[in-house]
Amino acid sequence: MFKYFYKLLLINGAETLSFQVVIVEDESLVAQDISQILRDEGYIIQAIASDGETAIKKIVEHAPDLVLLDVQIKGEIDGIDVAQFTQSFYDVPIVYLTAFSDTETLKRAQSTNPLGYVVKPFRREQLLGSIAIALSTHAAQKQDDDETHLKKQFLAIVSHELRTPLNAIIGFAECLSQEFFGLVNPEQIEALQVINSSGNHLLSLINSILDLALIEAGKFKLQLDLTPLAPVCQTSLEYIQQEALQKRIQLEAKIPANLPYLMLDERRVFQILINLLKNAVKFTPDNGHITLEVIHEQHFSTTEDISSIRISVIDTGIGIAQDNIDKLFQAFSQVDSSYSRKYEGLGLGLTFVKRIVELHGGTVEVVSELGIGSRFTIDLPCANPIL
Repeated sequence: MFKYFYKLLLINGAETLSFQVVIVEDESLVAQDISQILRDEGYIIQAIASDGETAIKKIVEHAPDLVLLDVQIKGEIDGIDVAQFTQSFYDVPIVYLTAFSDTETLKRAQSTNPLGYVVKPFRREQLLGSIAIALSTHAAQKQDDDETHLKKQFLAIVSHELRTPLNAIIGFAECLSQEFFGLVNPEQIEALQVINSSGNHLLSLINSILDLALIEAGKFKLQLDLTPLAPVCQTSLEYIQQEALQKRIQLEAKIPANLPYLMLDERRVFQILINLLKNAVKFTPDNGHITLEVIHEQHFSTTEDISSIRISVIDTGIGIAQDNIDKLFQAFSQVDSSYSRKYEGLGLGLTFVKRIVELHGGTVEVVSELGIGSRFTIDLPCANPIL
């Protein structure tokens, strides 16, 4: 089994280089046996150490690709101390060699995040398999770290190098269209309005990418406060009213007057509603109908009263095929059909909606039928509501 897996790792390129190894083992015969096995497989043995002080010196001197480290070695510094010291300044995969250790020692060993254990007495295939797995795992982790670093650099560039000049473009276009710097003719005003609109659209996309990146990294923080939901809903309808009028789409609000206050990030919930309403306007043909419906649902139990708010955006738009509904909430994904492919967008809006709703402890559901329309529903919990 080990032999097969080891060969599989070799085939997949886990050991295409001559890896350099430092062996730390105080039993001379065992150390020589390990050294011979590894040399036969093409590894380069840089040093063999039998005590902790020598081990640290050899690791610092040679900077190996792997350290095979006996837990119990000669001297005042044991193998775990060597691992802890080494990891404080050098990223190297460590595979422990051990015959027997008490529970406390094993806990200490685990705290150093080793990439493998080889129990003595060991078989040749077991040793080689553990080493191959450790090297392959370390290479994958290093690649992930490099990709994370590149993502951080990219986000920093997007955040500063793109947003800063874009804000200036939008601001100056607005100033020019308002004739703060002198008179402009109607054609120039129209061009400036296009610049302003395009700039705001691009800024919105950049902000969405940054927000999603923060959410994925677990660094996105909601600014929660006790918030009345009805004004947020009304404001979101007013925000998209002009777009709806241009397509002669009728907007309808079904918002009860006695909705409870909720612990919400008001700005993010407003963004959620705008995303859903803008999508409804975008995919609803002229003379269509869009409804924003809010329902306060109460569920009674023997121990507590649980309630939730259900917000639905209902349209008479082009609809979505059932096979494509799962794609809606995937980042950078748009449903590819003859109906919707002509519409612009990166497919980030609904991904953002889902993530923010889930951060609020809620859920998102979609019911849709081609040629009939769609209903996007958000459920938000509201325990102990204040009326």
